[in-house]
Amino acid sequence: MIKNIFYPTSQNVFIWLSTVYLLFLLYLGKINPLTVLFVYFLETIVIGIFNAIKMFWTIQFGKSSGYGLIPFFLFHYGFFVAIQSIFAFAIFSIGDTVVFKEPFSILENYGKILSLEDIRYAFPAIIFTHVGKFFSDFIGNHKYLKFEAQEIMFSPYVRIFIQQFVVILSFFFIVFSDAGIIAAILLIVFRFLIDLVMEAIKENSETLDFVAEKLSNEKSPKETVKKQLINFTE
Repeated sequence: MIKNIFYPTSQNVFIWLSTVYLLFLLYLGKINPLTVLFVYFLETIVIGIFNAIKMFWTIQFGKSSGYGLIPFFLFHYGFFVAIQSIFAFAIFSIGDTVVFKEPFSILENYGKILSLEDIRYAFPAIIFTHVGKFFSDFIGNHKYLKFEAQEIMFSPYVRIFIQQFVVILSFFFIVFSDAGIIAAILLIVFRFLIDLVMEAIKENSETLDFVAEKLSNEKSPKETVKKQLINFTE
């Protein structure tokens, strides 16, 4: 099963390429540890955009219906991200490297992140990963025929909750220690491992079968757990 998770395939090659690229930029000094942090922070928005696209695709080309779900998702996801951003900007303002004077100035603070000189090297790697995954996995495996738009609507929350927790935790190691580079490398590697595990939980895989077996019970049969896992690791 370990091989199924870590062995490069057409499904996870985008994760491998993005990770190697970020580590290479860090090695060359093209990006600093704080940029790595902000790139993963910005990914929350990218995840929401692609989730809305998946919902549209499912409604347009699948068996689902209800275009009104898309603006509803954008509203509650945007509200969730806004609250999370205010909390994160308040924490980020503790450090002296990048100061967010007003945590509630969400757009202005995101503008500051995007204006960082080295963000233009790192941020495309995140977009590349999601574009590749969308076409190779969601479109390639016809997932828009297997899920309803309403199911897809709630799929990002598990991923971004884990992600933001790791990002905020890593911030303290990067800003308040002398091991910023090491913390950035660990953040990239940890995200790499999480992404590979989530990517390995796919239909008809040994990983999915193993995890579903462990989580299933009388109230949640194995097949139900499998479908939920595939959706929430999307």
